[in-house]
Amino acid sequence: MSQGTVRASALTVAGAYFFFALLFFWPLVDLATTGWPFRPGSVEWRYGFLGLMTAYWHTPILSMVLSMGLALLLQHRKTLRLLSVLCLLWAVALLIIMVLFPLDVIQLRSVTPPENLGLFQTGALLSELKHLTAFVTVFLLGWGGWRTVARMPRKAKSSEGSGLTAEVLKAQKRD
Repeated sequence: MSQGTVRASALTVAGAYFFFALLFFWPLVDLATTGWPFRPGSVEWRYGFLGLMTAYWHTPILSMVLSMGLALLLQHRKTLRLLSVLCLLWAVALLIIMVLFPLDVIQLRSVTPPENLGLFQTGALLSELKHLTAFVTVFLLGWGGWRTVARMPRKAKSSEGSGLTAEVLKAQKRD
């Protein structure tokens, strides 16, 4: 019996990507429904929403890591490039949040009762650190994924067409 490489079924790969997309999407839906109704003009709402947001980052980041790992494993250059771009855009959004969040903290600090100020500042600092670690993670994933795609070998164009077309032609010849 010869040993060769086993190719994953297209349905298996599609199912994995679909699951990773759900792993990314549903925590963001939960966050949006928790923060509803949106009141971006309210400093209190922004502080609460951006602080709460930090509790939701781990699962979408995990889904991105798994998706990018699958794309790398299967040599899906376009998918890895797309995921890298999404990570870089996410990093830009986090950078904006990391600048705006402390401004809300400064505004709310003046109206926070003195007995709650220590807890308030600790919570704000932890939220900012979580945003920072999420930023570093998605930036490294995006930049690293982009550079990895540049180093991946390009597939040679087959003169026979796709593997499925070649198999159909072989089957027709046997008949």
